[in-house]
Amino acid sequence: MLNKKTILITGANRGIGLQLVKESLNKNFSVLGTFRNKLKSKELYDIKSNSLNIFEMDVINEASILNVSNNLTKPLDYLICNAGINNGFGNLFDSDHSHTSMLNVLNVNVLGCVLTIKYLKKNLNSNAKIVLISSTLGIQQHIGSNATIYRASKAAVNNIMVSVSEELKSENITVVSFHPGWVRTDMGGANATLSAKESANELIKSFENLSFKDTGKFFNYDGTMIKF
Repeated sequence: MLNKKTILITGANRGIGLQLVKESLNKNFSVLGTFRNKLKSKELYDIKSNSLNIFEMDVINEASILNVSNNLTKPLDYLICNAGINNGFGNLFDSDHSHTSMLNVLNVNVLGCVLTIKYLKKNLNSNAKIVLISSTLGIQQHIGSNATIYRASKAAVNNIMVSVSEELKSENITVVSFHPGWVRTDMGGANATLSAKESANELIKSFENLSFKDTGKFFNYDGTMIKF
């Protein structure tokens, strides 16, 4: 297929990222998946497809991202900044909000997006789409006190999305963020309302429907817009 679209997904070895890989392959994308820890990437390695290439990449290591950038052989139509972590769902007084834990979350969730975009920008196709995976937990008007630093990291992701969308407007590159829904993953927990497959299937459909008029906006997994 001559016009096969190319999608790169960070954090592709587990959860929503892994399912995004599978759904992208089902949609006949050429898929590039990145992961940080090979020992935790067995399911990704088990996918057998000529349309999948995987790379070890740490989103907070500039040399690591540059290495992937320099080894890509075709331009990207979609760049999905999905890699993320959570230090727990306690509040700022709980032990899961130690200085080290909070820095890890901010590094991966926030700076990981910035560095991924910064160093893979040169690999983007004309009219490419950049998607930052965010969360409604990052909406400013909320009444929750749990997951304090995770909430803050996702609010920052949405803010960065707007800044990058403004930066790249002159190049007709669409930059958006998406809430994947409450998903049954290690992060979302067993009581979540969506399976990873359900979320990823809707996300891919929504990605395909994006156009430049959507740049700078925050969407639900089903493509409906969210005020943030």
